[in-house]
Amino acid sequence: MKDIKELDNLITEVSHEFRSPLNSIVGFSDMIRSETHGPIHEKYREYADAIHESGLFMLDLIGEILNPFNIEATKKSYQPEKFDAILLISEITNILKPQAIENKITIFNNIDDIELPVFLNKISLKQILFNLLSNAIKFSKNNANIYISASIESGNLIIEFQNSSKDATNQNFEIGKNGLGLFIVKSLIEQQSGGLKIENKKNTGTIVTMSLPFKI
Repeated sequence: MKDIKELDNLITEVSHEFRSPLNSIVGFSDMIRSETHGPIHEKYREYADAIHESGLFMLDLIGEILNPFNIEATKKSYQPEKFDAILLISEITNILKPQAIENKITIFNNIDDIELPVFLNKISLKQILFNLLSNAIKFSKNNANIYISASIESGNLIIEFQNSSKDATNQNFEIGKNGLGLFIVKSLIEQQSGGLKIENKKNTGTIVTMSLPFKI
């Protein structure tokens, strides 16, 4: 019992050390985008929005990672929730937009202006989308385009990422060969009985398709 209590105390302390600076980042970025001390350029507002959303994302992620070590949290099972998948995709896109701009990559959301209500583990889907879009940016050449599409088919949420460029001799990437990101994605998807498909095509780029079953 003593060891468990010490572990709990350690996790609480680590959580506090991470959350304190992140809360400051979220708070100050919110002040900037709200123009608390005067107007700012529209481009800087976009950056402030991205910083704010990234901070909130990291706070959620830290909670998800650390909470399983907490005694009370271990009593809680997988908790899906209802949310709009389109809004979540837009949120992740905004977070990674500065990275795409830096690499001279344009992201296109080929998604109709509709809602896609799903009933899934939201933080898990955030991690999946973040890693997949990060990889799409990483493995795209300068001046490439990344196209994102989403749909619901037979009770499954289907999201597809495709990168392409004029000289589309893209780098192949496969699970197990390109860092921890895709391994995490595969594990999270399999936990929810979903699927992940990666197609590398020399003349059209890479197409990554993920599917997750859900119930409304």
